[in-house]
Amino acid sequence: MQAQPTPNEQPQFPIQELEQIESAIQASQRWIATLQVRRALLTAELDRLTRPQPAPTSAPQKTMIGPGLEYRGVMTRHWNYIDIHIDLLQRLWTEFPDRREAMAQAMGCYGTTRAYVAKSHAELFPGQSIAWAQRYSRQLVPGWYADTNLNRERMRRILPAAVSAAGLKWGEDVKTFWRATPVR
Repeated sequence: MQAQPTPNEQPQFPIQELEQIESAIQASQRWIATLQVRRALLTAELDRLTRPQPAPTSAPQKTMIGPGLEYRGVMTRHWNYIDIHIDLLQRLWTEFPDRREAMAQAMGCYGTTRAYVAKSHAELFPGQSIAWAQRYSRQLVPGWYADTNLNRERMRRILPAAVSAAGLKWGEDVKTFWRATPVR
């Protein structure tokens, strides 16, 4: 219960509360000013980012191609290296059936104990089980199998040999793009 002030006693004025309110109003005004500046900066940045871009000049556009294979002027995209390898070999084995032995021999020159293509799983992987050989090979055409247990560097060495043995020119008739590549 509050004591009643006596008639000659003045009630206490809450000066401390008034100072707290004044301080809170000033702090709020500073926050509003800070937020208004930040809003202006963000609005300007949003305008810059969403502004329509001017039409490009007549500079030639660069197109990204690959990863994939360009075979006689036709580009085919692939997701991984081994698919590029197998696609090219299948095209060569299909288009040049009379050059299959020469292509296989040219590719084999880059291996010490491996045949990169062969007529059977046993010839492809001597000393390995049939299950292992089937896991690491793909059929190119009926009666021919290709090794799929290769890294990109090995593919980069043996594919030009196969292309050359088929009578095509590497870099002209056949190009491989092992990663996305900009071209004009």
